[in-house]
Parts: sequence; C-alpha cells; structure tokens
Amino acid sequence: MVVVMSSTSSLVTTMRSTRSTRYSTRAYSTAFVGKMRRTGGGGMDSGGGHRAVRRAHQQHDVRCCASEHGPAAFSPPFLAVLVDVQVNSSTGSQSSFEMASMQNAINSIQENGISRFDVVQNVDDEDNFVLVEVYCDVQNGPASHKETKHYEAWRDTVADMMFRPRQAKKYLTVFPEDESAWNAAKSIDKSHKSDEDLLCVHVYVSVKPGTESAFVQATLENARNSVNEAGISRFDVLQSEEDATKFLLIEVYKTSEAPAKHKETAHYATWRDTVADMMAEPRSAKKYTARFPAPGFAGWDAA
Repeated sequence: MVVVMSSTSSLVTTMRSTRSTRYSTRAYSTAFVGKMRRTGGGGMDSGGGHRAVRRAHQQHDVRCCASEHGPAAFSPPFLAVLVDVQVNSSTGSQSSFEMASMQNAINSIQENGISRFDVVQNVDDEDNFVLVEVYCDVQNGPASHKETKHYEAWRDTVADMMFRPRQAKKYLTVFPEDESAWNAAKSIDKSHKSDEDLLCVHVYVSVKPGTESAFVQATLENARNSVNEAGISRFDVLQSEEDATKFLLIEVYKTSEAPAKHKETAHYATWRDTVADMMAEPRSAKKYTARFPAPGFAGWDAA
C-alpha cells in the first residue's frame, strides 16, 4: 500500500525545530521510516556486450509474490535510472528540493516495481542532486511510477526549482547479484546506525571494446570482497544500457576514513592491476552525500 506522506507545511515545522538543514532533513527522513513501519553478474555474450542482459530483461518474470512491505521479488538484472538534477541557487531551493524528493522517495520504494530510490547531493556543488532509481520491474516499473500521485506531486512541486532540464542515464545492474541486496524497503530494520553522513562515490569507467566481460569478472570479485569491509555499505556495479563499454561503480562509505582503507586492501590492488590495461581512458569520480535513505535508518547496507 502506498502511503502519501504529510503536507509541505508539516515539513517546514520539522525544519524549524532543528538547528540546520542537514539535521532537519535527516530527522524528516527518520520520521518517514517510522511512519512506514507503523503503516505497514549480468550475463555477457561472446562479443563482450550485453545482449544477454537485454534478453533477460525481455523475459523478466515475477518469481514470487510481494512481501508485506516492499517490491515483489524479481530477478536481476534490474534497470537503474540515474537522474541528474541541477536546482536554482536561490535561497531555499536545495532544502525544498531535498525534502520534496525524500517524500517522493519514501513512497516510491513501496511501489512493487521499485527496489531503490536513493537521493544523493553533490559534495562540491550543493545545487546538484542525483536520484538513483532502481526498477525491479524493468518492463512496467518506470511508466507505472510516473502514474502515481506522489510522483505527480513531486514533479509539480520541484518544477520551478529546476535550473535546467533533468538529465537521465540508464544502466543495467551487474552487482549485487541477489535481489534482496537491492531492496531498500526490506532492509530498513537491518541498517547500521550512525550520525556521520554516508559518502557516495560514483566512479565512471570506460573500457576498451572487447574487454567488457573480463572487466565484469574482475569487478565482481572486487565488489564481493568490498561489501564485506567494515567501512563500506554498498558497492554497486552498473553497466550502461546504451554503451556496453561504459560502467558506473557506486561505492557507499560509512566513514570518511573508509575510502583510503579500501584502497589498502589486497582485493582492490588486484582489481586495479587487473583492469589497468582495459581502460579506454582514466577513471573519473564524483562525490555525493547520502540524503535518502537517511544514514543509519534506511536500507544502505548490501551485505
């Protein structure tokens, strides 16, 4: 059941009761989780592309019924849509967009066709946000989402906040391989608790044509070990739907020290050396702060 949350006026009240936007939005997200509780590798073909992944998407079927909370259990690969948003620099746009997006996100993860709906904010440009929308129902999820009342409310609320049109890129999920590791709603009660903001690092990778399969295998091995590190919550691996040579690694760290510790591990060193000659260009990265799910309350841990 989709629960449409409280009005904008109640959100303003929440903000005024706290010292800063950062902590008010975290409290707001925490309140969302409480209300929800009360209410109840991608296959590679011999050519190195992802035609096998596309076939899996076309043949997607529901493997079991939906649980009481959260989406039905589909089998990966899923569709990940990353929506890049640039809001106006005017006073209030950042916090207003953040809260409107969290309200949309908490309702969105209760849709049967959605597994995750993360909201992250650029560390170097606070007017820039990325929505990470993961659809387990690849065929129907995106269209069904845009028919919901909460999406329409979000769309209308943020319309005047946009500095430029929103930009979306589509990816296929490669890792985690298990459906349950993508399901934010199911993992709410299992998440670690921390007062420190989670650091989300998006690493953009371009590999040489013909090396896609080898890159996936090396990266799967690194990711499986990385999610077991104490300082890492998630280590997602995505492959561009349009260009099989483009990948995105979404690394979510629990502490500011965790990225450096990750690069000291044997599995990272092995991965770095293994993929070095596969790179078509140097890797690039952008850093974000997690806004939803809130740190310590909602569904970041994959392991």
